[in-house]
Amino acid sequence: MKLKMNFRGIFLAKCLVLFSCVKGSANEARNEYGMRGGSVFLNIHNFKVEQQQEVIWLKNSFRLTKGNSSGVKYYKDKNKYEMFPNGTLKIDHLVEEDSGNYKVTVYDGMGNLQVEKNLILSVQEMVSKPEIKWTCSQKLINVTCEVKQKNKFAFRLLQNNRLLSVGPIDANGTWKIEYRPKTKILTAKFLCEVKNDVSQKTTDQEIKCSGPLDIVLIGSIAGGAVVFVIFLALLIYCIKKKRAERYEEEQDEETQMKIRQSSDEPKYRELPKPPVHGPPKQPRQQQRLPPQSQTQYQAGPPRPRPRTQQKSPSHMKERL
Repeated sequence: MKLKMNFRGIFLAKCLVLFSCVKGSANEARNEYGMRGGSVFLNIHNFKVEQQQEVIWLKNSFRLTKGNSSGVKYYKDKNKYEMFPNGTLKIDHLVEEDSGNYKVTVYDGMGNLQVEKNLILSVQEMVSKPEIKWTCSQKLINVTCEVKQKNKFAFRLLQNNRLLSVGPIDANGTWKIEYRPKTKILTAKFLCEVKNDVSQKTTDQEIKCSGPLDIVLIGSIAGGAVVFVIFLALLIYCIKKKRAERYEEEQDEETQMKIRQSSDEPKYRELPKPPVHGPPKQPRQQQRLPPQSQTQYQAGPPRPRPRTQQKSPSHMKERL
């Protein structure tokens, strides 16, 4: 009897140890989130993988990887999946089809199950930046926050860091939050926030609606500006007009001077012009001395020239 009791106690202790080792059942599925186009790391929480243990990753009951100390075997695209020695699974180039249920199991060297965990992966796209629009009507601020988003997201509007209890409305793919305060507000700061599990974006805007004093002030400033512009235009016009009149007077004087000069030209042509300078001096011509001959002749009466003898016509005929 004692042996049977000891055997039952040992068996019960082993079952308790095995139950404590096998952690994470299907009821304890953990949510994981990834951004579309990015990467995600699926870890085995609260468990340290040893070298002799084998890790298997599955998606919707289909194997993705199996690895141990000797190496890793990939059942799907190796460029998309990568398993590290500690059992972490990395998924690259995330798309919406990667969303789903993932399971990881760890076995020891004897093939006994050590741990089993389920994960739910949700791939989401980055949220868009919201836009705040407003109008001022009868001292009231009408605020509208808009964003274009498809996937699940959180959308809220705050006034002076106070959350407004206004829900979003879908209008053909554009989500809107419209806020019309019941009390008269001239100035307020609004913040519109859009976020999901992978990203968050906000837009803030300080809105001021003009009161009666502001309208009077703006009107007076605008009227003064208009008067100043008119005065400046008149001043420029007067200056240009005076310049044009001066130019015309100068042109008239020049034309009169030209007419007078043209009428006086015949008078000046009839009268000889007095010499401005004296008569030009004629240059002296140097008298050349006659050349001195070597033999000097005595002065006397000229001698008669010898008379040339004319030839007779008979001699001319013979010569011909």
